[in-house]
Amino acid sequence: MKNTLHSIADIKRHFAENEVPYYFISASNFNMMGLHEWVRGWMNINLVDCFDNKHPQVLMIADDHTQIFESIEDINLYLLASEKARAWLAPKGQAFFLFFDEQIEALCKNLGIDIILPKNKLVREIDSKIVTTEIGNQAGVSSVPNVLTKVSSFAELQKVAAQAKLGTRWVVQTPYGDSGKTTFFIANEDDYNNVAEKIEGEAQVKVMRWVNCTGTAIEACATRWGTFVGPLLTELIGIATLTPYAGGWCGNELYQDAFSADIRQQVQQKSQAMGDALYQRGYRGYFELDYLIDSDTHEVYLGELNARITGISAMTNMSDFSAETIPLFLFHLLEYDTDIDLKLDVNEFNQAVLAQGAMGTAAQVILKYTDEPLKIITQAPASGVYVMNDAGEFSLQRTSYNRRDALAPNEVYVLRIMNTGEYAYHGGDLAIMFINRVIRTAQGKLNEDGQRWVGALQRCFEFRPLSQEERSQVELAHNPANVKSGREQ
Repeated sequence: MKNTLHSIADIKRHFAENEVPYYFISASNFNMMGLHEWVRGWMNINLVDCFDNKHPQVLMIADDHTQIFESIEDINLYLLASEKARAWLAPKGQAFFLFFDEQIEALCKNLGIDIILPKNKLVREIDSKIVTTEIGNQAGVSSVPNVLTKVSSFAELQKVAAQAKLGTRWVVQTPYGDSGKTTFFIANEDDYNNVAEKIEGEAQVKVMRWVNCTGTAIEACATRWGTFVGPLLTELIGIATLTPYAGGWCGNELYQDAFSADIRQQVQQKSQAMGDALYQRGYRGYFELDYLIDSDTHEVYLGELNARITGISAMTNMSDFSAETIPLFLFHLLEYDTDIDLKLDVNEFNQAVLAQGAMGTAAQVILKYTDEPLKIITQAPASGVYVMNDAGEFSLQRTSYNRRDALAPNEVYVLRIMNTGEYAYHGGDLAIMFINRVIRTAQGKLNEDGQRWVGALQRCFEFRPLSQEERSQVELAHNPANVKSGREQ
């Protein structure tokens, strides 16, 4: 007999009394921070020790340095194969990942663990920027004017762009990959030649008109009861002090005045339409959408779809609104519980998100190592609550594994990713900082407040060059520092 939940209070009680083991298996627990407070039986199984082994719901699997990790999937396989994790994993436990593949699916099946995500084959198909565009078109959610085509030369790019009336400057995206590394801004032939190999190596790319726009991000959850939608966030893109990638995501904000009521409603309606279209394709659960707001026309365009939890999941699920109601991700867990029926009104919940989802002020920044030379970290901050002194330096108030311990305007929460003694490599995540202030300008740059807080975080890290012996070891191992942090949007 199914257990019917009628209200937010019912959902809270259901997860407080939960007896099903849930495992988030990833390099770090960043994406799912705070969920252990809502779900009894929740455990994070991680490689990166963000909390100096003090988090009660983090099972740390130490890196034995027997292999080079070139992807999050590599890390997850290593975690699943460890004796420590296998001793903890319970048969019929529910596992989910930031990234996974068919090899991970097979291993979980052998371990008797259920993956509560859509099949990797479907995720991979939907994750294509080409397919995203097609789904959006079918759902009536249009992208920036574009053409999907094969491009073999700059002359061919000019020709197809002219035929599609895309102007004289373009944004070209390959089907897969992080937006900072596979989104190319092309204004002339030199721009094209710098990335020609990546573009011409694809069977099809997305060629878009280059528009002056504001980037946004929003998460939603497609379920058998309808599509639940979270609050709309701003995006920080390509800030040179935070990321070495011109199109790279490096932060977000959540506050009421960031968008008009009309923009919020448009985005929510489009996101519901996308969720319903995804569900019809067999995709169930959590996903994220990027929208682009044309600064000249105020048109709202679909940007990207990430068929998974993402880098804004922590912001969404630890927002003030979620603290007052429930984290959006709980609807994903309910969707995969066949013994549950939900009578909560989807439209009523989404209207509450429109009215209250952006209450309070919150932001996050992702600090990457932006230098080219590989270095060793000699100083790194502990994860916890910090305030800034008169000299513009951070002072640690207390170590903590709870972002919501730092909610005052003069406090920040720092989640350390890389620790002392580790290799700092180009593009690697050093830390994530949560701030209770507006940190960007209307033009998408860091404002004075944002620059001050980011500068203070940067000064928490110190580095030294590699010794000759260390350089030799790196050359022997090709690149042993190529460990991903677990934060990919």
